[in-house]
Amino acid sequence: MIAFGPVPSRRLGQSLGINNIPPKICSYNCVYCQLGRTHSLSIDRQTFYPVNKILRDVNDKLKQAEKTGHSVDYLTLVADGEPTLDASLEILLQRLKGFCLKIAVITNSSILWQEDLRDALMSADCKC
Repeated sequence: MIAFGPVPSRRLGQSLGINNIPPKICSYNCVYCQLGRTHSLSIDRQTFYPVNKILRDVNDKLKQAEKTGHSVDYLTLVADGEPTLDASLEILLQRLKGFCLKIAVITNSSILWQEDLRDALMSADCKC
């Protein structure tokens, strides 16, 4: 499942979650991770899903939320791993802007030393 929700968020109101990478690909293997052990430990950014597939899933979830009377305050990249490992992140964020909603990226910040990643995150409204 790429898009899920909307779910309540203490900081972001009603958030439509976006899993832009497969589960448990992360730059850390935290013992306290609610998702369990990291299957693929990496700091190498790569493309995991085609941007158009992610956008279709988000669009479908937004339509479903509208039909059921649920509001969405944020589109939130909060993968079951580290969302900044997505090499297509900059393009994805730019295309998500077309939905006219605020965008958040929840990250562990472990690879923010990469200048291209910092540049990619500039179009997000919230970097948490």
